[in-house]
Amino acid sequence: MSEELKARIRQLEQELGEQHIRYDRLGSMLEKSNNQAHTFYNISKIIAASNDLQAMIPDIIGYIHKCINFDRITFYLTDEHEEKLVLRYANGLPVEGAVSIGIGEGLPGRIVEVGEHSHIHDLSLFYETFNDFIHVPGEEKRDGAYIGIALKSGNAAIGVIGIDSQVKYGLTVEDMDFLALTSHQISAGIEKAHLFTRTEELAQLDGLTGLYNHRVFKERLEQEVNRRSRTGKPLSLIMLDIDHFKQFNDNYGHQAGDAVLKELAAVIKGQCRHTTMDMCFRYGGEEFAILLSELEFAFALKVAERIRRVVERHSFGIKNRFSGTTMTVSLGVAGLSGRDDLRPEELLKQADDALYRSKESGRNRVTPSPQDAT
Repeated sequence: MSEELKARIRQLEQELGEQHIRYDRLGSMLEKSNNQAHTFYNISKIIAASNDLQAMIPDIIGYIHKCINFDRITFYLTDEHEEKLVLRYANGLPVEGAVSIGIGEGLPGRIVEVGEHSHIHDLSLFYETFNDFIHVPGEEKRDGAYIGIALKSGNAAIGVIGIDSQVKYGLTVEDMDFLALTSHQISAGIEKAHLFTRTEELAQLDGLTGLYNHRVFKERLEQEVNRRSRTGKPLSLIMLDIDHFKQFNDNYGHQAGDAVLKELAAVIKGQCRHTTMDMCFRYGGEEFAILLSELEFAFALKVAERIRRVVERHSFGIKNRFSGTTMTVSLGVAGLSGRDDLRPEELLKQADDALYRSKESGRNRVTPSPQDAT
């Protein structure tokens, strides 16, 4: 075989080898592209199928991990007042309990504050400059790379996804671009979940007073009575009615009456424990209900009396033409404790009967149900 022919064969072998490398790279690119397309599709399916944000997040993160090789991840969202970032998901970090940080605090807080993404190829340089955390306060600082993507609703940043790799330059520009594209889907899912939650909340609230409505009262009363049956812990119910409210409406009109109902609702709520242990409801018309979980009957009577006194001293309609108007309320209180075993409707009837006796006895008073007063 001539030297010329041998040289040509070597040249062809080299060209074939280079083509093979190019085909391998192209195949890897196509595979990665297919994986990314598959991820976009599956994230869209998750978002379309669920309105439970907390349940969505782990599934979404799982699909992202199939396309990006990261070691740790955190997912922050702003709280309802948009004053803090609340950690909604973390993986690869020893996080215990609830974690929240201020806007502008740490790298996640700064990303949300400025509303821009961050790509750090070498974290050792970042720590030399800022000496701050990239995921959570008090975390272990280590070398590697980091990408932080601001989640946005319109122009406002509502959260951040942060990922890191233990390898310097281990996260590429392509990884950042992919995560940024995914963030648009995630932001849409967050907004959808928030709108659904808000719609659910509005369906539970009385449109005028903002208190829970009659439907929610019936549901919660049954739940609390059943819970008391299991735990044996006390449960009290206060029913409240505005005295001479029809006369007030006749004198000042229904708009003024609505203003009083709204103002009274705020007064009542202000006298209750600011926890899920106390729930305030507009039962209907000028009648209100208060469920007090795990509160002994004697203390429920004190709460009712406190509400009566505060309402009596309150000056309604400061900004309206009935400015300075005073109102009074009548209240009935019933409770379950010890071995009491009543159905929800029976407890309600006892409180309602006690309220009726307050009305019959001259109004502006608190009456305990006879069963509890003995």
